[in-house]
Amino acid sequence: MKKFVALWLAATCSLALFSQGKPTTKPMYLSYGPTDGKNIIKFNLLGAAIRNYAFYGERMLSRKVSLILGCNFMPRGGVPYLENFTDDETLKTLEVGTFSFTPELRFYLASGYGGGFYIGPYYRFERFSLYQLSTTFDADEEEHTIDLDGSLKTHSGGIVLGCQWLVGSRKNIVLDWSILGIHGGISSGNFNGLTQETISPQDQEEIKEDIEDALDIPIIKSEVTVNDHSAHVKIKGPWAFIRGSFSIGYRF
Repeated sequence: MKKFVALWLAATCSLALFSQGKPTTKPMYLSYGPTDGKNIIKFNLLGAAIRNYAFYGERMLSRKVSLILGCNFMPRGGVPYLENFTDDETLKTLEVGTFSFTPELRFYLASGYGGGFYIGPYYRFERFSLYQLSTTFDADEEEHTIDLDGSLKTHSGGIVLGCQWLVGSRKNIVLDWSILGIHGGISSGNFNGLTQETISPQDQEEIKEDIEDALDIPIIKSEVTVNDHSAHVKIKGPWAFIRGSFSIGYRF
């Protein structure tokens, strides 16, 4: 009996010492910060260069899984670098503004805890607001303009690949490179324009044809109506786009 008790005590002490000396896979730096170190806020530096401001909040759910909520907006203004893509004078007055909301579930493939290569499925809602999309017509031997205003809304699902680094003495500085994201879904839009001038039946037909020619995209359905004082455009169809970013953030 005494031998059994001695063996039991020896085994218990050995297991206790083993468990104390066993290394943990959780990095010690996660204990730094005012909370638990599993929260990250980030700002996209690349988007800021084209007046598109994007902010992200990331929360680690486990070692290799996190949830990200992203929001970006572009204040109303001219289309960035439009002059590099077209010489069309009617587009020089065009203004655009955007807003998007993107929830993402991110899976880290290597070290985890917010660092390393990752893959992330996501959903994105985006609204593109367009202003002063111009079309012209003649009335009383003078040229007049109708400015079409409206918005295009999209709902998409996609996937993004990238890499994130935790740097600094406490690993609190975050660098996030979303290398490539691809998403696709559906889109719909409405655009309307008014004029005080009376549009003749002939000009109504010409305006309608000009707009339809501009929207002559095989997979996009469009409906154009023009009357004495206005023009209306409805579009609907599939949507696809790419995304990429380089963000800097802070972990806390």
